[in-house]
Amino acid sequence: MSLDVRILVVDDSQTMRESVVRILANEKYITQEAANGAEGLEMALADPPDLILIDLEMPLMTGLEVVDALSSRKVEIPIILMTSHGSEALAVELFRKGVKNYLIKPFDSEEVIRAIDRALTEVRLRKERDTLTQNLIAANQELRDRVRELDTLYQVGKSVTSVLSRVQLLERIMDAVFYITKAEEATILLINEETGQLQPELHRQRVEGEIGRASRRSAKELMRRASATGESIGAEAMHAAPLKVGDKIIGVLLAGNRVSGSPFSEHKQQLLLALTDYAAIALENAHLYENLHQANQAKSEFVSLVAHELKQPMTSIRGYADMLVRGGAGPITSQQEQFVDAIRGSTERMQKLIFDLQDISRIETGQMSLEIAPTDLKSILEIASREMQGQLKAKSQKLIVNAPENLPHVKADSSRLMQIIANLFSNAHKYTPEGGRIRARAWPQDEYVHCAVTDNGIGMSEEELTKLFTKFFRAEAPGLESVPGTGLGLCIVKNLVELQGGEIEVSSKVGRGSTFAFTLPIASEA
Repeated sequence: MSLDVRILVVDDSQTMRESVVRILANEKYITQEAANGAEGLEMALADPPDLILIDLEMPLMTGLEVVDALSSRKVEIPIILMTSHGSEALAVELFRKGVKNYLIKPFDSEEVIRAIDRALTEVRLRKERDTLTQNLIAANQELRDRVRELDTLYQVGKSVTSVLSRVQLLERIMDAVFYITKAEEATILLINEETGQLQPELHRQRVEGEIGRASRRSAKELMRRASATGESIGAEAMHAAPLKVGDKIIGVLLAGNRVSGSPFSEHKQQLLLALTDYAAIALENAHLYENLHQANQAKSEFVSLVAHELKQPMTSIRGYADMLVRGGAGPITSQQEQFVDAIRGSTERMQKLIFDLQDISRIETGQMSLEIAPTDLKSILEIASREMQGQLKAKSQKLIVNAPENLPHVKADSSRLMQIIANLFSNAHKYTPEGGRIRARAWPQDEYVHCAVTDNGIGMSEEELTKLFTKFFRAEAPGLESVPGTGLGLCIVKNLVELQGGEIEVSSKVGRGSTFAFTLPIASEA
């Protein structure tokens, strides 16, 4: 059947060997002959055939002994045994030893050819199966490698994009280049916005060794071309990938193996290119964040300066107004007294605005100083309630404070905690109509003391709630135009609560009132 299939015929009977060889020759098989088991074993070990036809009973070495000898040497050759008698027990033993089939003498040519075809087909199918299995294993391994690389790239990208410090970000990008590509060296260059030129920001050589002049010139050319074209460019042991945000090129990432000269493979080039996408976005975010931070810093410094410059003249205006009321400049008419009261009210609002602006500036610049100590929240609630009585009486409102006698002290700055409570009481008073009710409650729960201020005032819409703690936000419901305020109080309250380790939240319904609830950690007992 196949010109390149070699079959070794082993039988001590020359007549039988010649008969089998004729049958095989008619089918175009290549044949070899051995007169006994020992000779057949020697030939099989020296140049393994594709199949062995061997007599069971022979002098010197039987067919089964040849089978055992080949098996002990881990030589896998399909074997068909020829025997003068057969039995079920013999068949079981032969198959147990790995014999593919057996022929009972006398047999005809068709029996021989069928047995050979079955044996060779089984071997071929097994080899194909093994090849497919190996290919599948290799494909699965490659798939696992790619998935692992993608997961690594995702984790690295997440790590890189989570950093806003430019110096720390550059270090993380460099670590990522070495981790993903195993490159020997890498350089990050960014375009200077003033000169438009590439400027080295960070270079690291992981593998020690000398780099030739030609390689240095080649690296510079790669960086120049990558920056000019916006395309990823490789040459021998190096690769340059542009750092792009949209169509804007902000720099170049260069990696390579110039010490060993090992080629920078296409697969590593693709990994490097994927990393530059993360790196470019992260660097642009860090740049924007730095600009925003500088702008906020400048704004906060300006606000602080303005507040400081306004504080002195406001104090002077208030002082002169008080002096006029006391008659320090002589008697004043009732109309003049009304004018002076208006001046005093305006200066009070201006001073409140100045104090609020100074607090916002301190919070934004991280200069808010707090003296944290065990603080009696119940006492502060009661003091703030007493100080509100005049305002509450003017609108026939009631303020009820409910707090247990054994309420644990909280970890807080007492003056700032008073500021929080006073602001929440003031807001409830302003936005609750005449005859309304305000209730303040405090209770311990787990490791915190909870405090809630509830009113039955005008309430707020869902849209208003989303903007509530932002700077300068004020509700715009009808009739609120005359309600005084800076729009900074609740923003300050939220920051003060959080700076002292707590949280604040609000719930409200239009026409039904609002509840502001905050927590502060319980102070440990001395």
